Amino acid sequence: MPAASSSRASSSRRPSSGSGVAIHRPEGQSPTLEQVRREVYELGWWYQDFEIPPGVRTGFGSPLSYDPQHRWSLIEPFVPADLTGMSVLDLGGSCGFFAIQMLLRGAARCVLVEPVVEFAEQARYAAMRFGFELEIVTEDVHVYCLTTEDRFDHVLFLGLLYHLRYPNLVLDRAADMSKRRLYLQSDVLGPEQEFVHDRDNYARDDAELLLDPAFPKLAFIEHLYNRDATNWWLPNFAALSALVRAAGMEVVARPHPQVIVADPKRRLGTAQYRRLVFPRYGKVGFDSFPGSMRFKPADWQGLLDTRTEKLGG
Repeated sequence: MPAASSSRASSSRRPSSGSGVAIHRPEGQSPTLEQVRREVYELGWWYQDFEIPPGVRTGFGSPLSYDPQHRWSLIEPFVPADLTGMSVLDLGGSCGFFAIQMLLRGAARCVLVEPVVEFAEQARYAAMRFGFELEIVTEDVHVYCLTTEDRFDHVLFLGLLYHLRYPNLVLDRAADMSKRRLYLQSDVLGPEQEFVHDRDNYARDDAELLLDPAFPKLAFIEHLYNRDATNWWLPNFAALSALVRAAGMEVVARPHPQVIVADPKRRLGTAQYRRLVFPRYGKVGFDSFPGSMRFKPADWQGLLDTRTEKLGG
């Protein structure tokens, strides 16, 4: 689902370091459940509500948090049980739930790209509680994809497409970076049906077909959607699979209207330039990107206030 925040401010372009919470205990000493609960609480509002060792849920009852387990249950059957030695890229990885699931299956390396500093700090902490270390890049996903030559065995592209100003560009790069499999999830609009009148070439008098509600389409959002200035596009059902195919991937499964599992089919490679000039972007009256970003204090406090479970004492 699209993020619930209403506005976020851009901040330092440098990746954040540290967990963002003070940990006061002797090195090597296992924390108590209450200590972990306090540390999770001090990290603020978590968009992803999941359980971390030794049994603490991150959401603290906030109705604006979501349980990522349902989304994971849709793609899990298509993720190899043993990822030993493999690499994973989690684009827009939020608080780290999906990256951690891949590490639990033995992935040797997992890079999580998350532009929101607060979420990146939470992901680092959550991975630590599971005994893992994530490579976290706190930067705009567009910039990361256009400035890295790395490729990964598995790429997670979950809850991200509608937040991208240039979704086709990033999806094309994600497909090129996928050596084995890509997992895509996005909100979709309209009827849940593929376009059945597809043809190799459309003529000018085919307007009726092009206007068919099932024809692949992206709805552009000039203003806010769900009170969020980082929501830009919403595909319909047919567009989601069409975008994947156009990126050179083969759809191997669609376990849910919003979820596609795809494998590489044709790789076109890349064209590299010595200088990249990328446009800043943003909606009128809101912050401009790319770069890492933090929630504005008032927005962050509003999210903190939605937590119904409080710390005692």
